[in-house]
Amino acid sequence: MKLLLTTCLLASLTLSWSATHPYPYVNTFERDILRLAKAAHIKAYMSEGEPQPCDNFYNFACGNWPRLHPSKLYNKRTNYLDELQELFVRKSADMLKAATSNSDSSADRLIKNFYNTCNAEANNTSSALSTLLEVTDFRGGWPEIRVPSWYSYEYDWLLVVANLKRKLGVDILIGLEVVPDYKEGHLHRLKVGAPKLPLGHRRQYMDAAYYGTRVRYERNIAEKLHNYFPDQSDLWCNEVASQILEIEQQLAKGLPHNAALTMEQTTRERTPFELKAAYGSFVDVSRYLRQIFNDTLYADLYETPEDYLSNLMDVIRTTPKLHLANYTIWRALDTFDQARIPSGVQPSIWCVQMVRKYFPQQLENLFHRNYNNMQMINELQSTWTDIRRVFREDLQASPNLHWLSLDTRQKAINKLDKLELKFRTHDESELIRQLYGLRVNEGHFYPNLVNVLQWSTKRQLAKLVEEPQLTDKVYKLPHYELETNKMQIPITFLQARFFWDSNYPQALKFGTLGVLLARQMLHGFDDVGRRYDRNGYRNNWWDSTSETSFAERAQCFQEQYAVFVQFQEKPVTDKGLQSRVVADNGALSIAYRAYIQWLNNSPESGIDYRGERLPLLDHTPHQLFFLAYGQLYCNDYPDTLEAFDEIPEQLRVNTALSNSEKFIEAFSCPVGAKLNARFKCQMF
Repeated sequence: MKLLLTTCLLASLTLSWSATHPYPYVNTFERDILRLAKAAHIKAYMSEGEPQPCDNFYNFACGNWPRLHPSKLYNKRTNYLDELQELFVRKSADMLKAATSNSDSSADRLIKNFYNTCNAEANNTSSALSTLLEVTDFRGGWPEIRVPSWYSYEYDWLLVVANLKRKLGVDILIGLEVVPDYKEGHLHRLKVGAPKLPLGHRRQYMDAAYYGTRVRYERNIAEKLHNYFPDQSDLWCNEVASQILEIEQQLAKGLPHNAALTMEQTTRERTPFELKAAYGSFVDVSRYLRQIFNDTLYADLYETPEDYLSNLMDVIRTTPKLHLANYTIWRALDTFDQARIPSGVQPSIWCVQMVRKYFPQQLENLFHRNYNNMQMINELQSTWTDIRRVFREDLQASPNLHWLSLDTRQKAINKLDKLELKFRTHDESELIRQLYGLRVNEGHFYPNLVNVLQWSTKRQLAKLVEEPQLTDKVYKLPHYELETNKMQIPITFLQARFFWDSNYPQALKFGTLGVLLARQMLHGFDDVGRRYDRNGYRNNWWDSTSETSFAERAQCFQEQYAVFVQFQEKPVTDKGLQSRVVADNGALSIAYRAYIQWLNNSPESGIDYRGERLPLLDHTPHQLFFLAYGQLYCNDYPDTLEAFDEIPEQLRVNTALSNSEKFIEAFSCPVGAKLNARFKCQMF
């Protein structure tokens, strides 16, 4: 335990020191401290038990992670890459706390005001409730709360939910969203149908296996109602909570039985008038849209899922209006309640997440100006050059890619040569323009939240007449964009001393940044990426021989991973399995070979590679590479997890390593070891 505490303390030095010293110009003493801290950081996660690297490398590298970052504290998965996001959040909190200065733009001042009022008032229950009741018209008020008597004929549910959508952006009973047209990617289209229900899919509301989940959900609603309305009886709180769950269970009957179906598989095109004819006055979609857009819409829209609105018609017809009123107003109140700071979460951290939710680009811009690190940009570019060079050499002459025809190889080289890194940058004048008309004052949080919700909703709905922009999406990891043939690098990746620093061994850089870049690169050359050419246009540039050979090799991976239909007694339902495992295995191979090329050409070539070793760790440079790779995937899952949407990290790491001859050589894995697979799969 003493060793663990010491290593954790040393590990924390890396992050705290880099926050105050973003540039890596250090003396020899500081260099030794940084290397010691990084070694302690790595060692802290490694298992203190018996697993051997050749039997279970994931446990060898990450065995202590669940003790240091237990998921049960947060009731959600914890993983190593989220540490990078947490570092970004902590630095952002420091920025937003700082007093405004003359150098701050109007966008900077706005998000700082929003952050500071969140810090001060996000847990003010009375302010949340009074603000909600002031800015919304519930047509008679909340029964039992604002008026002593309530008349059902006064309640127009469709008008109420339309106004709440327009003012607060909340989808109640009817879901409405502007989405890219999946047939014509340069257009947006309205999608109308099911809202996102709090418990998720149909099975959570209907299956007996989730009875306990529903009981906890209903109890949680009753507790929140009592918190907002302490003068109301427990009976009233419990009755309203029961009504809310009952309505959502009825709504869930209109959701698909198979939650894995895509939007295209559950969608049909309809005009507003066709919907009017189908559902009449019970669910008058034309009137609903007219209330929101203040205009009559004629364009085709997507109805999804197909059975939801017809089921909603039955729900409206059979549910007492009093219950609908209670449900409608509860969903509005719950929108405000979700802005409250959760128990156990630091207000400063939570409020950064609130800023990031509504102003991601403005926060990124402020962060980039405060923590701009040109060395990290240069290192990413340098690492990318090394990764691309190795793959290009493979395409030119490697016998490992003999399964690709010469013509297809040349087209792949042409596409690779045009593939570039794209660092997220923002036009500050455009960011300021986006905030035009939005008022965020230094006063109370919840009035500010209402202004932000109205502004955000208006911006989202206005996209209906705009062309889809790839920059609308913010990714936490490097992401390959099929439509542009570029790789988007998030701002968070430009933080020094997380993946790599000039004082660390290069093995760590190639085992982390190198792997992540190579993995995304390969998505441009797999069974999906081959359908997009070097300019990002839909154009299948593979010949039939190469396609057949790819399918044959992919079958090896499918058979190898087919046993992973369950892990820790929970199902694995990874819909992107093939693409993921092909990229995992190929990226590991390419990144390692890029590292070996660097090692062979390094100034230390021919001696003992002292710079490629770390104190506290008795590992060769080659072993350090695989250790860095394995710890990329350290994680812990909560007991409440129902299924693995992606193949669990332990299986990803161990299986990819079992296909790597270089890993087996680095750790001298004997024949028969669990990670020395007899039959090895290979694609790239």
